[in-house]
Amino acid sequence: MSPSASSRKWFGRLGLEPVTVASRELPFTLLYLAVLLDAALQRRPFDAPLLVVISATLVLSTQLVAGYGRRHHWPSPWNYVFPLVQLVSLTLFQYGVTQSLELVTVVLYFVPVANLAIQPGSRGVVIAIVAAMGLTAFGAFTGLVAYRGASPGLHVLVVTGCTFVVAAWLSSTTRQLRERTAALEALRREQDVTLSRLEANRDRLEALTQRLEESRALLASVIEAATEQAIIALDEHGTIVFANPGARRLFGSAEATLLGAPVTEIFQADELRSAAVERGYGTTSADLLHVVLGEAAEGRPEHRDWVLARPDGTTVPADVTVTRRPHSDDGRPYGYLIIATDLTQRREAERLQDEFIGLVSHELRTPLASIMGYVEILRSDEGELTPDQSRSVAVIERNAQRLLRLVEDLLVSVRMVAGTFALDAGPTDAVQVVQRSVANLLPAADAAGIVLTVDAPAAVPLLSDAERLGQVVENLVSNAVKASERGATVRVTLRPLRTGSGETGVRLTVADDGPGMSAGDVAHVTERFYRADTARRLRVRGLGLGLSIVKAIVDAHGGTMSIESAPGVGTSITVDLPDVSPPPTPAPGPPTAQE
Repeated sequence: MSPSASSRKWFGRLGLEPVTVASRELPFTLLYLAVLLDAALQRRPFDAPLLVVISATLVLSTQLVAGYGRRHHWPSPWNYVFPLVQLVSLTLFQYGVTQSLELVTVVLYFVPVANLAIQPGSRGVVIAIVAAMGLTAFGAFTGLVAYRGASPGLHVLVVTGCTFVVAAWLSSTTRQLRERTAALEALRREQDVTLSRLEANRDRLEALTQRLEESRALLASVIEAATEQAIIALDEHGTIVFANPGARRLFGSAEATLLGAPVTEIFQADELRSAAVERGYGTTSADLLHVVLGEAAEGRPEHRDWVLARPDGTTVPADVTVTRRPHSDDGRPYGYLIIATDLTQRREAERLQDEFIGLVSHELRTPLASIMGYVEILRSDEGELTPDQSRSVAVIERNAQRLLRLVEDLLVSVRMVAGTFALDAGPTDAVQVVQRSVANLLPAADAAGIVLTVDAPAAVPLLSDAERLGQVVENLVSNAVKASERGATVRVTLRPLRTGSGETGVRLTVADDGPGMSAGDVAHVTERFYRADTARRLRVRGLGLGLSIVKAIVDAHGGTMSIESAPGVGTSITVDLPDVSPPPTPAPGPPTAQE
């Protein structure tokens, strides 16, 4: 047990713990008893024994009362009462003893003065000075105490001055100590709070570190397991710094072969240079790297199809996405991340699919032509047909026409993929094309209870392929009719268009009040064989080729196509078609021998 703990335990048994008022009064009591005992042992005569007895009784009673309970059991004024009682008892003692104890009693004055001075504020100092001056002056001027060698006034002045100096010094020192103690206590509390926060942050940091390690391990395992995708990390200069097993599998080479090589070396050189020229860049290494990175250099993902080159000289088509890796603390990018997916099997499947579609379409055209021929023969003998037979012929013709349009759409889609799709441009009245196409769809619209309206001027000349332009109108209007409910209206608007560069053309808008499409459907609805969720939900017939064909025809015109749609508000498709430049007339060659 430490000395402080043992002393606290000893004081506690007596009810005199350091935190009690009695602990501050105890030194005066002990010194007073020592002086009283010394006077009794020296058999010094008391001038007024009764005053000495009263004084001793007051001192002992004060000590016993002050020792009752802890400090907070006493109201704060008692901190001033006990020292004042000691001053009074000391004055009575001074009046009751001989002059030989005069110096001792004066010195004892400063013990209760000190107890008053150490109280918070300046009240204790004032009380100490007033009490010392009043008690000293009372004894001096009433003649109860005779002072040898000094006048009463000087004695009062000296005692009061000394009391003021001692009390003021003790009060100032105590105040400074109290302020420092409070500051230290505040620092200790702040330190405790800081330590608590540090411990909490340490625990949180340990948890985050563990989660980071687990995430890093999971990410590493995912990257290592992604054998169908090539994952390649680049530094800010475009040098390969990491390649996963999928990359090694795609390029058929070891990791050491890829690491440290410029990323431009894994792209087919001719295609990369062509792409750089198309984008207005040169063919330096920096220009080629900029083409590969594309929008990733600006912080946006770059996505396109490329032909990648293997070390053995073979190539592989791939879907390549480039993203920028996060920045470091100094603001510099760590580099870039490339994810490449082999498209060989997909391209082969698409090629086989297109071959199959082309083969089936060509095989269907012959029987369809025969059916349509016989329908024409039956139509020529319609007067000899019964009403039921005429209705049957109409059903055959309608379904044959529908099947023929489906075959034509399939053939067009095959030509689009093969790159053989072209326009036969010539002078065309766009209004006539629109009205004719709408008229072809009127029977189907009437049967579905849909109203078709056309808002167009008298004539709008356009240099275009009339047949393909009719396909655009019919596909857009047909889709709108299929998506609309009975009683709805499909609006077709045609206006002449003049661009800022002086080119002329037309703007065609087809709007409906159908169920609309989501943003995800709008982003993919022009892809081949794609069908929106609303079309599948409403069981709208079709293969998902209509808008892809419209997009191909618009691109062949050099025009634009925009789709505005949202669930529940319908769809509006706007097509801007400029005049198509006619193919150049070949220059006449030299006459042949036959000519």
